[in-house]
Amino acid sequence: MSNRALRTLKAISERRKVGIDPQVGTNLRPGEATVLRAAVALVVFGLCSAVVGQVSTFADVKSNGGIQLSAAQLNELLPGAKVISKTQAGSTRTWQNKTDGTLSASTNGRGVSGGRNAYATGEGTWKVGDDGRWCVKIGWPRNPDDWCRIMFKVGDKYYAVSRTEDSAQTMEFEISK
Repeated sequence: MSNRALRTLKAISERRKVGIDPQVGTNLRPGEATVLRAAVALVVFGLCSAVVGQVSTFADVKSNGGIQLSAAQLNELLPGAKVISKTQAGSTRTWQNKTDGTLSASTNGRGVSGGRNAYATGEGTWKVGDDGRWCVKIGWPRNPDDWCRIMFKVGDKYYAVSRTEDSAQTMEFEISK
């Protein structure tokens, strides 16, 4: 073996002793690499678990036993309720439905910023239509909301769809008082 090869092997051995990954060159203290690997495994496992239970279309709502809420049920559930909305694009939005039909909302904006936080607030209104649709308007600085949706309950979550076709995308909500 050449002197150069021996020096390379010795350098790799020394780097491993102090916790430096010889292939990546990341400077980690002993034990940190193990903790990092465990954290990455938990994140990956959590993401896989979330995807398995995800409801993203009306077909998913039906296959998970979704129950459509009537106008009367919505009129009982929604006034004064705290709402957390998770969009298909990745944003989390929160607001409280005031009993006078107004709301003040906030969002992390991740769905419009490529995954980075882009916090915003907006004022808006909400109502339940005679046809049983929940209608919301929010004046976000970018991309205001103005929609009416049919609401379904699946377990402890709520899902809104614009139409009852299997391919219709859902909006996920957590609603509590």
